[in-house]
Amino acid sequence: MRFTAIATSLIAAAVSASAACLEQPPSAIGFPINFDISTTRSDAISFQIPPNSVGPCQLIAKFPAGYPITSTGSDLVNVTALDGPAPGALVGALRFRPDTKVFINSFACRDIMSYELAIAQGEGEVKFSEIAGAGLFMDVGDCY
Repeated sequence: MRFTAIATSLIAAAVSASAACLEQPPSAIGFPINFDISTTRSDAISFQIPPNSVGPCQLIAKFPAGYPITSTGSDLVNVTALDGPAPGALVGALRFRPDTKVFINSFACRDIMSYELAIAQGEGEVKFSEIAGAGLFMDVGDCY
């Protein structure tokens, strides 16, 4: 009986530890981070992942309902890796919308993870400001 209680406690602790999730904001001097992605101008974003982080690292975009995002024309945005095992690789594409949480892609965690945001095709522009709780984030660990 006592062994069962101890074993159950240890398993629960292990599950709880493995379920840890960190929402890492972009590396920046401060908020807001203003994005203006257009046909002639791309934007870059980097994340500094804490040492000894256990992955995976999952790039997400999330915005609350009513969040101000301006887009005109073609607003599909390509996300391209700037570093890691495949620099220049297209890792996702999305349209930024309020009241959404979009999973872009999942990666093995690295110390620094950087991406370029560019209009996928045609003429267009997307503008938004990243603030605490709205924008692009790296979910580190078992978040889903």
